[in-house]
This record gives sequence, C-alpha cells and structure tokens, in this order.
Amino acid sequence: MITCAKTATLSNCTHSVGYDVIISADPVSAQTIPFYDGDVYVSLSETHSQHSISVYTDSGWTNWDPRRPTPVSFMGVVAYPAPCNSQGLKYVASEEEFRQVSEGALADTSTLAYLIARDSGLGGPDSSTPRPRKRGRAGTAQTKGLILSVSRKTIERLDKGKAKETDAVTEDLETYTGSQEMDIYVGHHREEKGGYRRLLTASQLPPPTTAGWLSWNAHHVVSLVPRTCRKDAEVTAFMSRSLKASEINHHYPMLIDLTLHGQPLKVLHHKIRQTLARGTAVLLHGWEPERAMEFNMKDIAEIRPLLSQTIKWQDANIRARTFERSPSSRSYGDYIVEGTLQDFVRASTDANSCSNCLDLPTLVPEVPHFLRGILDDRSALIITGTEAYVSTKGESTKGDCSGLNGPQLMHFDTWRSCAWDIITHGGFLTYPHHDATGFLTYSYVRAGAKLWGYIHLDNVDEFDSQDVSARWRNYYKHPMATETYDKNVIVGTVLLEKGAVLIQPPGANHMVYTPVHTVMSGGHFLTYETLHLTEMALTFDFGLDHKGEHQHATNSLHPGTLRKVYRMAIALPVLVLERPQFPKRSIIALASIVSTNPRSFSIDDYKEDVCLKAKDALARELGGERARALMIMNKVMKKWHINDPWKEMRKGLWNDPGSLEDLTFLVGV
Repeated sequence: MITCAKTATLSNCTHSVGYDVIISADPVSAQTIPFYDGDVYVSLSETHSQHSISVYTDSGWTNWDPRRPTPVSFMGVVAYPAPCNSQGLKYVASEEEFRQVSEGALADTSTLAYLIARDSGLGGPDSSTPRPRKRGRAGTAQTKGLILSVSRKTIERLDKGKAKETDAVTEDLETYTGSQEMDIYVGHHREEKGGYRRLLTASQLPPPTTAGWLSWNAHHVVSLVPRTCRKDAEVTAFMSRSLKASEINHHYPMLIDLTLHGQPLKVLHHKIRQTLARGTAVLLHGWEPERAMEFNMKDIAEIRPLLSQTIKWQDANIRARTFERSPSSRSYGDYIVEGTLQDFVRASTDANSCSNCLDLPTLVPEVPHFLRGILDDRSALIITGTEAYVSTKGESTKGDCSGLNGPQLMHFDTWRSCAWDIITHGGFLTYPHHDATGFLTYSYVRAGAKLWGYIHLDNVDEFDSQDVSARWRNYYKHPMATETYDKNVIVGTVLLEKGAVLIQPPGANHMVYTPVHTVMSGGHFLTYETLHLTEMALTFDFGLDHKGEHQHATNSLHPGTLRKVYRMAIALPVLVLERPQFPKRSIIALASIVSTNPRSFSIDDYKEDVCLKAKDALARELGGERARALMIMNKVMKKWHINDPWKEMRKGLWNDPGSLEDLTFLVGV
C-alpha cells in the first residue's frame, strides 16, 4: 500500500482542503489503519475491470459512483468527488459543478482508478514513491513492481477473426503479439532491457483488451495500436519504427528544430523562411496557447461555443469497411458522417468510436505571435485592402476603383483556410496526403498529442520535376495510398505536443496518428519564398503536367487560394519599398500561377463548390484582380526574358527557390 497527500482548492472556498489517496492491491475492507473524511482508496486488481474506488465519509468507506454526487464534509466544508479525464478524481464545490464537470468525463470506474494511480506518481521513472508489489501465482513476491498486467491478443482480433497474422505485422508489434503478458506502469512502459517509455494513452482511453501496445522507439513513447482494422494497425506500425524526422537528411533535411527564445524575431523569421523554402518542416519549441485545456465538453465549448452546430467528420470504422472494396473504388467521401459537435465529443467516451473532425473554421484564432511576420498572404491582402478591381457597374478592370474601398465579394474559403481547429478521437490514423492547394500549414496541440509521419521519396531524380511527379503519381495511385504507403519512401516522425508549433511547407507529404483524444489548432498560409513549392503542388494536384488528371494526394481543396495568390502579386509594387529582394524562382512560380487559366484549377469535378460563370459578380471581380496581377508579373517576366513561366518552372531542382533578385523596378507600376 502507498499513500499520496493531495489538496483541492474549491471554487467557493478561500482555502484548500486536504485528503490522502491510498493505492493498494488489497480490498478496502482489509485495512485497519485510521482514515479521515475525504480520503480516496484505490484497489488495483490484476484484472482491469475489477479495479475499484472508495471514498471515506461519515466514518466509513463508500463505494464511489462517478455518475452520482456524493457529499463529503471537510471540517464543515462540503465537497463532491467528481470524475476527471486527467486526474481520475477531483473535488468540486457543489452538485451543479459536479454535473458540469461530469458531462463528457469518463464514467468507467476501472479506468478512473487507473488515472488516479497515474496522477499519484505511481510508476513514473523519476518517482520516489514506492510501487506496490503483486503476488505471483506461487505466492512469492515478484520484483517487477507493476500495476497492470495486460494480455496482448493477436492482431487477428482487429478484424474480428477474419484476418490472419503476418510476419510483417508481428515484427512491427514486437513482443506485443500473441499471448505474452506486457507489464505496464501507469504512465510508462518498461522494456525487457530496462528503462522506461512514456505511455501516450490512459488519460482518455481505457487499457486495450483486443488491440495492444505499440512502441515508438524514436520518441521513447508507447501508444495503443489502432483498434479499427488491420490496415490501420499495419500503417501505424510502419510509422512507429521510423527515425525522428529531425534525424533524416535524405536529399534535403526533413525537419529542423528551432527555439523561440534567445534570438531576435527578425532572425527567427529569416531562419523559418529559408528552411521552409527548401521543403523542410520546422518544429518550433517554446510556445503554448494562452489557455490550458483538456479534452472534455466544457473546455471544448470555450473555444467552440456552438456545440449544436452541424459538422462533418471522418469515421474510421466506416472507412475500415471500405477496405473490403478494391483500392480504385474507394473515395474520401465514403466515410464522412454528419452530426453535431456535441455528438462528436460525446462519442469520444465510446471505446468503439474513432473519428476525426477536420477543419472547423474559426474567425477568432489564437495565432502564435512569431508567425505574424511570415503570413505573406495576409500581409498582401492588408497592403491592397483598399483596392478594388471591379467597376461600379460590376465589370472587371485592370485599374484600381478606389471609390469602392477594397474587395466587394469574398469567397468564405478565403477566410476558412486561415484558421481552424481539428478534434480527433484517440486511435485515428490519417493516411498519406499533402495539404490542399499548395498551402503552408502551422499546427499546435491544445490537448492530447499527434504523431506526424513525413514522407520523402527514396529513389528519384531531384532535378527532374517530371520524374518527381511521376513517382508521386504512382504513390498516390489510389486514394489514401493504402497499398503504396511504404513503397519507395523514407518516413520520419514528429511527436507534437503542447509547447511546440509545427510549420509545414507546401506539398509536404505526410500521415498522422492520433494516439489520444486531441484538440489541435492551426491554419494555412502562403509565403513568397515557398511559391515554387505551391506552384508544384497545384500543378500536381490538378494534373497540369499530366493531361489534366486530378490526383488523390490531398484530402481537401480550397477554392479561395487563387484570390490570395493574385493579391500577393498585386502587393509587390508597394512591398518592394520595404523588401526589395525576392527569390527568383519563387517569383517565376507566382507568374506561372497567375498566367495559368483559372479554370485549370477548377474543383467543379469534386462537386465541393458552386460553379462560377463568367458573368457572375465574384468571377468578374476575380478576373479584374487577375488582370492586374498579370500586368505586374508580365513586367517582371519581360525584364528577365522569360516567355513561358510554367515551362521555366519545369527546369532545375524542384525545391530550389532561386537567387535573390531586386524588384524595385516595380515601384509605381
């Protein structure tokens, strides 16, 4: 038995109340030592379903029911033990607060017992708290000192007995297959060779009964194996054995780590811009959102107040059933479910639910302050914010109709892509893709964790853009790359948790595993230094170099992209007054996008947008902006003696932004 002292500050009190948490392998009835009102007794069993929790009140132990308020008197102050997804149990001041806290919280006593033990420091690698011993079958005390003993069922159970275990999967899951027992410390996993690994689970999900554990050696963590189907387990196991992305430099670095503090902001901006321009991702450490939160209904409602709003999400269980069909007949839309945000959050407490809610747009984002200096698409819109390129009669015009005071019509996607939240159930795998229409992406975790897997081509001629595109086309031959996820590629992983921001260049191919219930925020943006990568992604996605065939490399599309690109071109004559030099190849890419017929970037085939006709007001305004942008870019191309910017972009190293060129000749254009 061990004892851990706890305190709780109640919302209606000016002082804290104290109580002890007692953890033992014996039932509460076997204890004879004195206890006090408010003490919590956790009895841990070798069988997960038989863990129990009792609360000492009125001079006796009461079996705690996390669904009902139980009043406890602390020297005249009444409090109520309530379920908590992080601590397992916490005291609150009233029945009303109990109901608020309980909504969306776990109600399974065994799992809450597991969380209380973990929160009490039991099993931590640096913990000085003694660990309880469990008795061996012969009655001798074992020296492992472990709380739980979880039997790992074979991976066949993932497919309800339909699939047969393969050597590859067995190897990836290491010792976690078959009937072997894996000993788990709460919060950590102990390996046979010694040492500990942090456990990315349990705070939101119960220990597995049919799935098992997966070791991510590069990050010293252990997660649940996806429970949805065999394919999800195979792909995640493939990710888990990869090196850290920051350790891979195959043709070019996959990712670099930067620190926010200790350097001027302008120096940091320069490093980020130059790194992204080469197609390398950035993981910046030292920043957290202002408000701390957990994955529960109350906290999510504070950042997403309209819980009753209708949303769409991806359902991994429905997706698993599509794998029974041929790869060519699958579609992203096959596993989309519609409901309310409240429905989605509530479903997270169902062990059989596993879904991912993508891109919930927000117009009041928390943008990391250090990013504001590199969001060039926003800056361009601000610089040109008073300029309108449509006449009062609704006709396109190359000249600025200043009397209209800025753009008259704006596609909502122009704003929607700027900032969003993504809410995901633990155990969800997002298959290989790159983010839509050539955007950069920044992401940070508010609650939970994400395991990113960046994907680089292995054998490819980096100087031959046609070879690069052909190999990616082969990789994305079918939606989600379910059959080719491990073919001719090198994968490096990133563990994204609170305290860091991941910044991703355009066209960065990746897959993501969410080991625990997670709330992530972020947004898309454009920079001048990476426009050559944006142009390449657009060319690939819309098949401009392959007979106009749309590809399966992205899980979303953004019709507002061209508006941002046009405004970036229009802003150049003013922007060069403060920033005279720009990468040559990136500017050629800007000219390539502007000069390409916008219908080539049409998403009409995807039926996700209204088909604009030439006489529609928005189409006319876009036409005016494109005409102005084309006038500016033609002047640059003429100066550089380039007749066809699109063909020019097919030359050279694909991720080379080019040398810096002076553009001050655009002043006054």
